[in-house]
Amino acid sequence: MSEAFLLQGTVKWSYGNELAEYTDSYKMMTSMTSFAPPLHRHNGNIALTGSELIIEGIDGDTDLSISLKAMKQIYIGFDDLFPVKGLGTFWQPLRIEYYVSSSETEVIYLIIDYNGIFTHDKDWYNTLTELLQ
Repeated sequence: MSEAFLLQGTVKWSYGNELAEYTDSYKMMTSMTSFAPPLHRHNGNIALTGSELIIEGIDGDTDLSISLKAMKQIYIGFDDLFPVKGLGTFWQPLRIEYYVSSSETEVIYLIIDYNGIFTHDKDWYNTLTELLQ
């Protein structure tokens, strides 16, 4: 990560298809435990430049780069794949749908700078929506 960054931090993240693999009972149990980590499959560092979102996996985890031009939808909040954590009062996941080809999209769920209570997902959401306008 060597470009000029608008934002950077740590990230817990999963693809939508990975979250779909969890059973509903498992999702229910993890959503009821306030101080347990949120649902995720990957850990890393994240940075935002004026042209892309960069994720570098840690401990041999996956790296990912998403061009801002490839982003189809940005959403902050819970949904069927990522259930409400606690009461959803302190944080909500950032969901990005992006094009991997001209006809195929992928969905990724991000939890940025999670400290056990809060995240910076809203700040990232606001910055991304400003860049995409």
